[in-house]
Amino acid sequence: MKKSIVLSLLFIMILTLAACNRMKAIITTTTTTTSSMTTNDGTSTTDTEDTNLFDEKVTISFWNPITGADGSYMRQLVQGFNEEYEGQIEVVETFTNEIDYYTNLNLLVPMGRGPEVAIMHSYLVQSYANRNLIVPIEDYIETSNVEINGSDYISDVFNSLYFENELYGVPLDIHVTGIYYNKDLLEKYDLEVPTNRDELVQTAKTVQEGETNLGNTVWGLPLSTVWPSEWIYTTALYQNNGLEIDSEGNPAFNSPEGIEALEAVTDLIHVHNLSPMNVSVDQDLFYFQTGKALYHIQGSWMLNDIIASGVNFGVIPLSNMFNDDGEDYSEHIHARSHTFVVPRQTKNVSDAKKTATMLFIKYLGDHSYIWAEAGQIPASNIARSSTEYQNLPYHSGFGDVDNFRVAAQSPYYHEAYSPVYSRVTSAMLKADYNASVLLDAAESEAEMLVREAKNN
Repeated sequence: MKKSIVLSLLFIMILTLAACNRMKAIITTTTTTTSSMTTNDGTSTTDTEDTNLFDEKVTISFWNPITGADGSYMRQLVQGFNEEYEGQIEVVETFTNEIDYYTNLNLLVPMGRGPEVAIMHSYLVQSYANRNLIVPIEDYIETSNVEINGSDYISDVFNSLYFENELYGVPLDIHVTGIYYNKDLLEKYDLEVPTNRDELVQTAKTVQEGETNLGNTVWGLPLSTVWPSEWIYTTALYQNNGLEIDSEGNPAFNSPEGIEALEAVTDLIHVHNLSPMNVSVDQDLFYFQTGKALYHIQGSWMLNDIIASGVNFGVIPLSNMFNDDGEDYSEHIHARSHTFVVPRQTKNVSDAKKTATMLFIKYLGDHSYIWAEAGQIPASNIARSSTEYQNLPYHSGFGDVDNFRVAAQSPYYHEAYSPVYSRVTSAMLKADYNASVLLDAAESEAEMLVREAKNN
């Protein structure tokens, strides 16, 4: 027994050290103390450093999974805040890759070693709230007197951050997939930009067949079987009036609407032959970047990579591309959000830290037109109304934000829905797939995962 306890303690210590070693912290400190933003009515708003906010400088820690090219814009935002509140508030930013990031939150927050504020994907907020790893944020808002109003954000995203009638997060952005199209190929065949599924399929066939006749290999719409297929299928599910989960949090995708959605995706490969079989991750992106594809379905977060490729392109929304029966739901597009949350602390949090945290959240939201340059769409109505955002050339192409639909709310959303992803991949790989068999299997796995999650 004693040996078992010692080994267990040793294992925990190793995990803790490994988690700490994965963390990469940066501190941004500069000297400038003002920043400005211009709204689309021509007025300018300037944030200036408030004096005597606190008796002494407050330091808060900020964790996020924003790395790579996106990370440079997040670093810029943090630096801007530190400049604005130099001598009063300093944000210490720590960023890691997504897998390690959530491992660190799960391990270190219960030990009292988590940050004051963190970024969390919106569909996970309910789960972390249910497990008591993050806390309601209203107390922070009231203590700080920082104005955080739901009316200043995209309502669908903001409302999804409530759990048991308490607000657990503030959204930074909303991100979706859209259809990138090659302008030169459409013009070559004198084709209009499609606005619905029939037009999408017909224009793709016209270009693909035309290029084949010229001895060129150009695909109409190559689709990776792995990524972002989960985004594509979920959008198709919404557009066919289907649900991921029911009101009790149980899987609901195994339905006639779920089958219709699956067929709407896979028919592009197996019936319309617009894509080669078994396309690997990013191979579809490569086709588009090199002029070998007319269309490419990809996230807004890949916008800068596509710009860098030099292809002459535009962007159109996924609305009506998997069902165009004229109903409102056929406009819906699956969306997710990076959200600010407050991890649970094992020590009392001072009013000064609560105020500093909310000032930071508010600042990044209001200035998220900078974050938009990474391809994200600000959740803040204030940021989206700025001249800086309005002047971005591609963002409006992803669609009306009122059509963006975030995941259904449940602490067990991931367990109840994610098993469908691998079945979507299976259906995309085999023309003779059996939709009912695949969705039955996904539902059984989901029910098992939900039971296990509820018992833990």
